[in-house]
Amino acid sequence: MMSFEEFTEDILKEIRLKMGDAFQIGKRDVIKNNDVKQTGIEVIKEEANIGPCVYLDELYRKYESDGMRFDEIVDKVHRLILKHEEDTPDVDLAGFRSWETVCENIFPKLVNAEQSKELLAKIPHRNFMDLAVVYYAVARDHEQKDIGTILIYNGHMEIWGQEEENLYRTAMMNMCVDGEADFTDIRTIVERMTGISFPDNDSQDTDMYVLTNSRRCFGAAEILDKRTLRMVADQVGDRFIVLPSSVHETLVMPSKDESEYEELAHMVRMVNDTQVEAEERLSDHVYVYSRDEETLQIVA
Repeated sequence: MMSFEEFTEDILKEIRLKMGDAFQIGKRDVIKNNDVKQTGIEVIKEEANIGPCVYLDELYRKYESDGMRFDEIVDKVHRLILKHEEDTPDVDLAGFRSWETVCENIFPKLVNAEQSKELLAKIPHRNFMDLAVVYYAVARDHEQKDIGTILIYNGHMEIWGQEEENLYRTAMMNMCVDGEADFTDIRTIVERMTGISFPDNDSQDTDMYVLTNSRRCFGAAEILDKRTLRMVADQVGDRFIVLPSSVHETLVMPSKDESEYEELAHMVRMVNDTQVEAEERLSDHVYVYSRDEETLQIVA
């Protein structure tokens, strides 16, 4: 049986034969959030800015453990490339080299600092409790529709001639301008997802909310905004609990007895281990916000 390196090289050879000379085809190693590493094949058409990247890690597991044939995997990778190549939007990345062009599209993102050490060595960031604030740019097509995000690396900062402090100020300002945070009770979300409405006479108080941004993408960063935290306090109370659901959202609960914090932390760890993709996990800790002190701190 081939090693992963041999598997990747043989897939690369086969895809080059199938795609021909009109494409630049190469291996791409990526470090993602929480230092999750993936290897893929990137295919870029001549004179194009971007192209599809098909990751091979899961396919190798199917080859190694499930007995999926090598020729089947090659065909699958080829089909995925053709499909994604057709769907790849027309994006002009030339403007990405200009700070004046890209600055209005930069936003903050929260990641776990301890679990992302290798990634953080390559990107601008600042610490926030057990987390790190990192930055991304929203990529838009020629019609200004959002089509993806680009993580900001140290190399980008050198091109732009910018420091992290200005990057942070710009990202926070853009987050505020982008629209109010999305703060919705769990009951309403369940109704939206299932189409089942709770009886109007059901007066049971909601005790859990989801906090995210208007795009519901990397929305956990809303806890960086003091204005947002004060808005949540207006609805939930001057002291409330924040649970890190994922990099995309947090859960908010009214304040509880301190003896329950460890139990909540255990619940967060269990959900992270069983329900959340490795690269989307934010933290195993429990946070509490105090309006009087205007602080968010770890309590468990």
